[in-house]
Amino acid sequence: MTPALKLDGVRFRLYRGDTLRASGEAARATLRRDSTELIARNLAAVLPGAPAAGGDVRITAPAGQGVVRDRTFSASGGVTVAQGQAVARTSSARYEPSPDGGLVRGDEPVVVQGDGLALRGDGFELDPRVGEIVVRGAVKLDAELAGRR
Repeated sequence: MTPALKLDGVRFRLYRGDTLRASGEAARATLRRDSTELIARNLAAVLPGAPAAGGDVRITAPAGQGVVRDRTFSASGGVTVAQGQAVARTSSARYEPSPDGGLVRGDEPVVVQGDGLALRGDGFELDPRVGEIVVRGAVKLDAELAGRR
């Protein structure tokens, strides 16, 4: 039997040095002590973003997994990524660390809504420090009717 910690009602904060990189909560989490593999359910996370860039990035997903030692994490089951007025919805996304912070990326179809517009594409990338969701692939722009989403 692999040694693992199983926790319910988890609140977390992740730091790199003295810098907060993420915080949030999960309904349930399991951490394998031998591999540092982490599995979470009903996840809500916040990545700090610069106020001028739209503020914090909020991510919610029914499921997530990653490897703590590698500082990588992926979310699935219907992911919502929001920063400022922009909200992206996709099947899955992942967090990839970088020396200056980290990026949130998705390689499946995405819909980004905000400011009365809906942008559809094949994937996206978000740098919380910059505050722009960049939609990739074949992109379609739809103007939404006022009050309808």
